[in-house]
Amino acid sequence: MRSVSWLLFAFVLALAGCTATGNKPDATVTRTSDGYEVTLCATRGLMVHDPVALIFHRSYELESRIRVPSIEGRVDAADASVYEVSEFDKAAEKKAPSTHPVDLRLREHYEKERRPRLTGALVFSGNTLTVDVQAVGQGSSSPYPFNGTYRLTTRK
Repeated sequence: MRSVSWLLFAFVLALAGCTATGNKPDATVTRTSDGYEVTLCATRGLMVHDPVALIFHRSYELESRIRVPSIEGRVDAADASVYEVSEFDKAAEKKAPSTHPVDLRLREHYEKERRPRLTGALVFSGNTLTVDVQAVGQGSSSPYPFNGTYRLTTRK
């Protein structure tokens, strides 16, 4: 009976830890010199490797920045530039002196070589963005973790 109680307790904690993760409903659009940058945000849970980590379940913020030529109609994923920014990247942006800013475009250029090819589309309709993208790698395909429907907001 005791072991069943502990198992039930661990299961409830696991469910409680998973509820705070997921994609946020808003997408922020910023005008750039060569088009637009759409920022999607999400909360992801850290991996749980032991009972203590299960009890003190932690999460982290992740954002995806998507550069697109237009925010009207359908944009093919091959025409978009997609990269993810972690909390570590954001901290580096804040701490970098103004004479040596973190150049995310340069980082993106070097990371593009390692990234899988993207297929699918981003569909802009009024104040709504629908992301339906697949990452195609060596013989496999997987959905992009930020797939979904978002409300568009404009950053001033």
